[in-house]
Formats: sequence, C-alpha cells, structure tokens
Amino acid sequence: MKKFFRIFRILIVAAAFTAAFFMMKEPVKSSEDSCNLDKEAAKKIFTEAESFKKIGDECIYDVFDKNSENIGRVLYTKPDENSVGGFGGALRVVVGIDKSGEIAGIELGENYESVGFIERVREAGFFEKWNGKSVADAAEAEVDTVSGATMSTRAIKSMVALNLSKYSGSDFKTSYTEPIWFEIIVFLLLAYSLCAFLFPQKTSKFRIFHLAALAAVLGFIGGYTLSFESFKNWLTSGNIALVPAVILAMALIIPMISGRNFYCTFICPFGAMQELLGKIPLPKRNLPAKFMKGVAVFKVLLLVVIYVLMIFKVVTDFTVFEPFSAFKFEAAALPSLVIAASFLIVSLFINRPWCRFFCPTGTLMNMFRKKEREF
Repeated sequence: MKKFFRIFRILIVAAAFTAAFFMMKEPVKSSEDSCNLDKEAAKKIFTEAESFKKIGDECIYDVFDKNSENIGRVLYTKPDENSVGGFGGALRVVVGIDKSGEIAGIELGENYESVGFIERVREAGFFEKWNGKSVADAAEAEVDTVSGATMSTRAIKSMVALNLSKYSGSDFKTSYTEPIWFEIIVFLLLAYSLCAFLFPQKTSKFRIFHLAALAAVLGFIGGYTLSFESFKNWLTSGNIALVPAVILAMALIIPMISGRNFYCTFICPFGAMQELLGKIPLPKRNLPAKFMKGVAVFKVLLLVVIYVLMIFKVVTDFTVFEPFSAFKFEAAALPSLVIAASFLIVSLFINRPWCRFFCPTGTLMNMFRKKEREF
C-alpha cells in the first residue's frame, strides 16, 4: 500500500509539472517574418523608432521614425548551436547600429534569465560596454562578465558576437570557451555524491570534505542549485543546460529507484553549508515530534502556494524568496542574502533549519521518498 501511495505521489507531481510546462511555456509569437523582432527592446535603443523594415533574409531591420526617416538598424539573430546559453537557456539580444555605423546600444530580447539578476547586470552598465564602437571593433571587444551573473553575461556576449558576425559576414567567434575542466570536476563530484549515497558508512569519514566541495564547486563557483526560480525558467523556456539537467535527473530518478531523497543530503550546496556550520560544537536543540508534524503539513501547503504563484506568473523573480542566489552574493538581492545568513546562523543550533522548515525544493524531492524522515 505504501508503495502504491508513493507511485501515486510521483504521478501527481509529474502531472503537475507537465501541466505547468504547457501553461508557462512561451508561445511562438506570430510575426510578419521568422525573426520575430522584439520591437519593445529595439525601441529602448532607438527611442524615436516608429516602424521597422526587414532587409533580406537575415534578421536585420532598418529603423524609421514617425517622419519615415531612417535613423539606424537593429540586428536580432537567433541563437545557433555555437552560441552560449544562459542559466535559463538560449537568449536573444537586440543590437542597434546608428547612421554612422557605430553601436547605438545593446538590449536584451527574448530570454529566460532571472529578472533580478538581469536588473543587476543592467545596473552594472554591462549593456553599454559596446556603445560607440564600430561593428568590427564591437565584434572583437573584450567585455568582462559581471561577477555573480557570469552565465547570463557570457550568453549576452556570445549573442552580440553572433549578431555582428551575421551582419558583417565574418566568422562567428564567441569570446567564451566552455571550461571543460570545470565540468569534469563537477561530474566527478556528482559521481562521488552517488557513491556517498550508495555507501554512506564507507564514505562517512570524508563527509566534511564532501560538504565543503559541494558548497565551493556547485555553490560559489558553479551556482548549480535547484530552486523554484530555476524550475520557472526551465519550464518557460523548455531549455536547460547540461550540468543542471544532469543534477535534476539524478535528483528525480534516484529517489524513484531507491525511495530515498538524494539531492538534499548529497548535492544541495546550501544544505551542505548548513550541515557544515552545524558541525561546530555548540548546544543543539531537538524539536518535539508534534511540532515537526505541523511543519510537514506547512511545507506541503507552502509548496502548493508557490506552485500556484509560479504557474500563474504572480511572482516573476523567486530568487528574493530563496537563499540559493546568495552563493553569487555580488549580484544577489538583499532579501536572499538576509534569508541565507539568517538560516546559516540558526543552523549553528538547529540541524538544517531551511531544509527542515521551509525549502519547497526539498519538499518536492520528498514526494519521491518512501516516507518522511528528519535530516
């Protein structure tokens, strides 16, 4: 009977997220051409723009003001197999070129990046880095990424280069090369996490080093955390990068096979941070079973509420309600930093408080377990 109810829970979760995918996935916009120019983004570059006329087969448009005077051009090339995607998947940028042939501005078009992170990229003046450069100089410009939003800014750089190469007829050269060595480290760490899950007694003496590696590699360096912000972006775009896809697959498939939660204890960087601080020898408080039963009900209700807020797009940026973006503290919103710091302090006295009392991601993963248990 318990196995039946676990399978039923899994089917309910699968149905819920399948429904979310079809409800949230951005529809293909109808347009007079296949490029689907983001005109609102283009008008942020050319504020006097009134109309656009496509030139040839490429995604290049002449821009006209209300007097039908040509005031420049915009480029809006689609991503290809060589362009770099952001954390939320592939994105597009509008590149504006003025009458003198210089870059008039860069704007973000269709994308699935976290709203809060993009705003902080904008505040850092990243989009102005190409302004005033010729097409040739802009195509080869060395523009530094924004610390804490590396994946988003390197994807923007890649798409600027692709737009300009299409326009000039030159070879596309992205200034970013995927660090294969780092991906190898990540996959080795994930492999060890699986070994620690399968052989906990044999690996227990290395637990503290494992936790530190999770926090450093998956957290501070990679920013690879499962969260409702990432779920929202992946469901909307229908696109997910390789490393997050592997982590998500492991987080879902392993509990279905074993009936035990894998992600929260053996991968989650924030869970690792809490457990590390919990190892500091300070008096720990045990909470009564009755209280924890109430918490279990509260967490399920919280999961339902957040799910509803997500599918109906009531909340556009979940990073401010979760501690995970604090790993990229240079770009993280203040509420996320406060949440992270508060729960890390509490973890000195209570075992994994965020995981046990709030985490919607953890509650979702628990749906695949045989039964609830304490961390």
